[in-house]
Amino acid sequence: MTKSVSIGICAYNEARRMSGLLDSLSAQVLPVNFEVTEILVVASGCTDGTDRIVEERAKHEPRLSLIRESERRGKSVAINEILRRFHGDILVLVNADARLLPGALLGLLEGFDGVNGLALACGLPSPEPSMNSILNLVEDAWWSIHNRTLQTLSDRDVGNHCCDEFMAMRRGFADSIPTNVVNDGSYFGVLAALHGITVRLCPKAAVIVETPSSLSGLLQQRRRIISGHRQVEGLLGRSPSTLEGLVLSQPTIAARILAAEFSVRPIRTSVFLVLAGPLELISHIFAFWDRARSRGYRSTWPIVE
Repeated sequence: MTKSVSIGICAYNEARRMSGLLDSLSAQVLPVNFEVTEILVVASGCTDGTDRIVEERAKHEPRLSLIRESERRGKSVAINEILRRFHGDILVLVNADARLLPGALLGLLEGFDGVNGLALACGLPSPEPSMNSILNLVEDAWWSIHNRTLQTLSDRDVGNHCCDEFMAMRRGFADSIPTNVVNDGSYFGVLAALHGITVRLCPKAAVIVETPSSLSGLLQQRRRIISGHRQVEGLLGRSPSTLEGLVLSQPTIAARILAAEFSVRPIRTSVFLVLAGPLELISHIFAFWDRARSRGYRSTWPIVE
């Protein structure tokens, strides 16, 4: 029996990247008995022509639909719109600033076949190369450690963190999320863990993601992510599994992850830890300050350049 696949994209001022994402989607090959039946793009308060690009593409792609929002209300609101509208057996969510490599969709979906298939899976992100050599080193090492952590937890069948750049869920896994959720991937991952579901990392589902173009932008991004992790803990009573969390909760696993990174790239990993340590400390301080001065979490954040 053919499984229908819906693809959801949340976009805010992504005119520069939207065509590339749609092109990478159209070139994908699917597993046998899987079919993409719709592509839903939520354009939220776009002022750069993102919605017009989608409208023009929709003239030649009947599966593509634009959901235009007059104002930017946050990614979680856009995700809820997709969750409310999609019709497929499986929903794939991909960030508008991402680009799928060949075979990515096949790699993400192949575990969803059968009644006892996956409920939630995520892809393997890699950063777009930066012109800044220091930033390039930090981002490359950061994502490598991030992916190794997810792979380690996935292999042990205890993973409860989901990479929101590219993920897929079976219908019925979630009907909605709180409208002010900062990190939707973390929320979905912990939600899965609470139901005894492991997020499956799919190494073949490779996706290139846009990253900050400056260290200040990276600091801003980490500040938001850390705030989001604390928010998920407050909402669901459990923190997402990150390397930092494993250092305290399961130090043996954390040590093995870092040892594996050192064995492959000893110099890069050493330099990364020296640079990332102070950056992460500052990010935690800012995240604490954000929480202390505010009674809640904002649904929209400044765009990171």
